[in-house]
Order: sequence, then C-alpha cells, then structure tokens
Amino acid sequence: MRIESGKILRLFTNDLDASAEEIAALYKRRWDIELFFKWIKQNLKIKRFFGVNENAVRTQIYVALIAYLILHAARKATQCAVRPQSFTRLVRLNLMSRKSIDVLTAPPSPKATDLQSKQLTLELC
Repeated sequence: MRIESGKILRLFTNDLDASAEEIAALYKRRWDIELFFKWIKQNLKIKRFFGVNENAVRTQIYVALIAYLILHAARKATQCAVRPQSFTRLVRLNLMSRKSIDVLTAPPSPKATDLQSKQLTLELC
C-alpha cells in the first residue's frame, strides 16, 4: 500500500479477507488509541485503573479529565507563570485552606526574611 508521501507501507496480518486500505485504517485507529492512552498517562497521571469494567474505567477517566480541565482553567485565569505540574502540586497542598490562588503563587514576602535576621543570638561568656 502506498501512503500520501509516496512511501510504500507494508503491514502483516492474518486477516486475508480485508483490503489493504481497511487494514491500514484499523492500524491508524489503534495508533490513535495508543496516543490517547499515552496522553492520559502523562497528563492525567492515571497509572492504573481502579476498576476492571467499562463503567469504572470511563468514570475514572472522566473524573481525571474534569480535574485536569479545572486546573488548566484556573491556571489560565490566574495567568500563573509556574509549570502545570507545580501549579497542580500547589493546589493539592493547599486544597483545604481558604486562600486565593494569587496569594499562593505570589513570591514570599520580605518580612519573613527580616524576621530571621532579627532573631536573638545566645552568646556564652
């Protein structure tokens, strides 16, 4: 079979009834599925599925996708300059605190460093 670039593509199969175009289309769909699962592993951080039936897998993917989209929207809304993974970690660590995202992403105030320099020191004579 020849692809758009003119290169000859050779596929091996035991399905002798299907045409070369049908086999190539099946491989393309399978490759798209592989790329989708790679994206899930990298972006949604799903390492394994908790359930084995179709409904459990779908639910876990939907929940992870919703969380990903909410975090992505929050990061864009705050125009945060930190990496997506750092932003996710920041939200996860402060999930139960009532602070705005702007406060969490702001650099530490200089007052904290001033307090450290004004600490009393103990001198032994």
